[in-house]
Amino acid sequence: MNFIRLIIFSLLITSELFSSQNLEKVTLQLNWKYQFEFAGFIAAKEKGFYKDLGLDVQINEFVEDINVIDEVKNDRATFGLYDTSYLNLYDEKKPIVLVANYFKKSALVFVTKQDIIVPEDLKGKKVMYLKNELKDSLLGELLKKHKIKQSDFISVDHDFTGEKFINGEVDAFSAFVSNELYHVKKSQIPYRIIDPENYGIIGGGLNLFTSYSNAKKNPLMVQKFLEATNKGWNYAFDNKEEISDIIIEKYSKIKSKDALLFEAKETEKLMMTAIYKVGEIIENVVNQDILRSHSNIPLDKLLFNKIFTYSNIDFSEKEKEYIKKKKEIKVCIDPNWMPYEMFNEEGKHIGMTADFLKLISEKTNLEINVIPTKTWSDSLNLAKQRKCDILSLAQETPSRLKYLKFTSSYINFPVVIATSTEKFFLPNPEDIIEKEKVGIVKGYSMGEYLKNKYPNNKIVDVNNIKQGLEKVQSGELYGFVDSLPTIAYVLQHEFIDTLKITGKFDRKFDLGIAVRNDDELLYEIIQKAIESIPHSTMQEIFNRYISVKVESSDNFKYLFEILGIFLIIIIIAYFRNRQLKKYNNILSKTQKKLETSLESFEILLDSVNEGVFVFDENGKCLQSNKIAAELFGFENKDQVIGQHIKDFVSPKSYDLVAKNIKTDQEDAYEIIVQKKDGEEFHVLAKGKDAILDSKRVRISSVIDLTELKQKDKLLSQQSKMAAMGEMIENIAHQWRQPLSLVSSIATGIIVKKELGVTDFDDEKKDLEKINNTAQHLSQTIEDFRNFFKTDKEKKEFSVLKSIEKNLMLIEGILKSNNIQMIFEQKDDCKIKSYENEFTQALLNIFYNSKDALKDKTQEEKLIFVNVKSDKENIIVTVLDNGGGIKNSIVEKIFDPYFTTKHQAQGTGIGLYMTHQIIEKHMGGKIIVENEKFEYNNTKYKGAKFSIYLPLK
Repeated sequence: MNFIRLIIFSLLITSELFSSQNLEKVTLQLNWKYQFEFAGFIAAKEKGFYKDLGLDVQINEFVEDINVIDEVKNDRATFGLYDTSYLNLYDEKKPIVLVANYFKKSALVFVTKQDIIVPEDLKGKKVMYLKNELKDSLLGELLKKHKIKQSDFISVDHDFTGEKFINGEVDAFSAFVSNELYHVKKSQIPYRIIDPENYGIIGGGLNLFTSYSNAKKNPLMVQKFLEATNKGWNYAFDNKEEISDIIIEKYSKIKSKDALLFEAKETEKLMMTAIYKVGEIIENVVNQDILRSHSNIPLDKLLFNKIFTYSNIDFSEKEKEYIKKKKEIKVCIDPNWMPYEMFNEEGKHIGMTADFLKLISEKTNLEINVIPTKTWSDSLNLAKQRKCDILSLAQETPSRLKYLKFTSSYINFPVVIATSTEKFFLPNPEDIIEKEKVGIVKGYSMGEYLKNKYPNNKIVDVNNIKQGLEKVQSGELYGFVDSLPTIAYVLQHEFIDTLKITGKFDRKFDLGIAVRNDDELLYEIIQKAIESIPHSTMQEIFNRYISVKVESSDNFKYLFEILGIFLIIIIIAYFRNRQLKKYNNILSKTQKKLETSLESFEILLDSVNEGVFVFDENGKCLQSNKIAAELFGFENKDQVIGQHIKDFVSPKSYDLVAKNIKTDQEDAYEIIVQKKDGEEFHVLAKGKDAILDSKRVRISSVIDLTELKQKDKLLSQQSKMAAMGEMIENIAHQWRQPLSLVSSIATGIIVKKELGVTDFDDEKKDLEKINNTAQHLSQTIEDFRNFFKTDKEKKEFSVLKSIEKNLMLIEGILKSNNIQMIFEQKDDCKIKSYENEFTQALLNIFYNSKDALKDKTQEEKLIFVNVKSDKENIIVTVLDNGGGIKNSIVEKIFDPYFTTKHQAQGTGIGLYMTHQIIEKHMGGKIIVENEKFEYNNTKYKGAKFSIYLPLK
């Protein structure tokens, strides 16, 4: 027995050694000591994420005098981590490339005593910082901007804990908000923070980079390392305590667990995970980096995903040459096959395949253009004629192999049959193919399969799914056959009360890309591109159309549509299960299949990220999914059953819910709900009445809006901060002339006194001028102060007067830039809404026009404002002669963080917040377009913003 154990042990050891030898060795050089700042890398190593992708990763701690950049450039480390200063250290001879950016804002700040408020206050003080830290960092840029030299203050060596500051030995010190600030907060001594970002100095941090030579030699390894690392970060944030324990046990005991957990929370804030994907590189953020303005490195030389367009694909030399010479790839699609694909009303290709083709285009560097067709048959004919190089989604059949070659499947779903609601469940739909008329879209592979298998079939070809289902609805056809997502999608949209899914075929749609069979190189390139797409990326694409994970309000529509699909399927399965019991003797052989199907649907429903409830007509919960139970603080679904709807809805929202249930409201609406322990939170809710077992029930779904609310709040705060900088500049412009007037009058009075030529009446007039000017300055301050107040409730206000008040706020800055404001039409109308938010929205538009005009050399710089009304709306237009917006970016102008301003001059949130305020808060509409016009016999072109505000 001992001998056998020894052999087994030896085999295990040998296997482990063999496995280790096959792993690719990778080294990561940190830019500081082991701590939670590097938790994503540690988690990826300790939880086996690197190993799963064939990587053996060694994480090296920072030691004194080591140069992280040099370690990577000279191949002593595969990857390195650095903050923004790596931009200044870029070397053309040994270039480095940015692989990922984790901190979306710099963590480096000055922590100071309370009497140090602005950077100038550091002069003459004792300041603790690291050697060279102020040379290539945002703190160094901050000092440079305020013309402060290191010799202006007393330098003290850093203690890395902040103890010298706590003990009063220094007046200020450089600190990472995720690190040293922990000790300061724990000491409870008062302090201030000077953050470079508040002074317009933008930069990120914790940048992952590698050498250009390494990335070029092994892009697949870089991609694997990035994928595993990002998975590690997500795990670390979900399991902060576990990773903190691992750091203490295996890496470093310098920090306490409390300190690591503090750092974990701050690190998550710095990554802004509610807004950005972990590790995502935001080009606008990189462009705004203050150090980038010094280094002038173009993005196509800096970013890994820009340089290596072939991603992780090992193309042959012939394939690379083919890609260079090939001008475009022509693709044909099924024009009406959602959620897979279709042409929308504007003729744009949308759906899953649109996302996949975009990804394949990026990976292969091939331009893929879609040829418009009206039917799937048209697309097949164009493919036969070689007018289409590829079909975006197709299944292999004997007839198609004559002119096409098929890649491996990247989409597969069950094939089902839809019938009218009175038809019974079909355990094997193939049994009716020779008995009943069944519709299938002409040219579909399932039709070819069934026609070959059943020569006496009664299959009827139709042009598209809608036509087929309409024939089922009218009784012309018994049923219609297609894939589950497609039929469910159309049923939910147009046939929810008249048709249903009645059975599932054993056969699936295994769908790949069909490539013309006379172009072998193109086939190999497309096949490699599909194989290179990670499973996680494929799942993300599926989730956009079939799953229910939501990251923006635009996805709610698809969420409820698809969620409704699954609910319908569950209800149908439930109802049919009851019928099967009645006909048990006849259908006993199919019982097991149905139960398995029901279980699969329940698992599917439990896998979504939204809560689903079924209430009876008295408001009692009959069923829920697992997410609903967890969302409301219950341990399992069984605890939810039997609860009343009032137990879930806050008293603040119950009247609204009751009203919507009574009227069978189908549109989504926002309400406040409460957990089992009484904690309240906001959700987006939607309900639908249905009949189950001759009884009326209410099926409701809810989406947690907590993260979205936090995101909107953050964007609003950032917008206010950006506006504050403009306001300060406005105040300076507004005050300059009045103060000069006061100074001149006061000086004149003194001179007259000294010369003995004073006159009481003249002095009285001069003093009245001073007083009037002071009152004007006081009113200006009041106007600016009111701008930063938050509207609590809607109030009636004059739109015209509000705009005039806007112009007073920016009068000075317009004059300093020689910009003339022209009112063409002034309709004075009142609305009931949020005046301060409207002021903020309008100021953002004026600032946009000001920025477009200030650097123009033309004689006249003009902004035209019109206020007019019709029966339904007040219409405000703002038109400038700044040359307009490029057509390629007009549609993006309201996107968050999109900016056309140079480098660090703009945040890209001003016009986004304007759009949110006008359309979300005030219920209006905003449109931007370029317009050509003539003024004073001169022709101009500019951007025109049109705001529509409802009168009621």
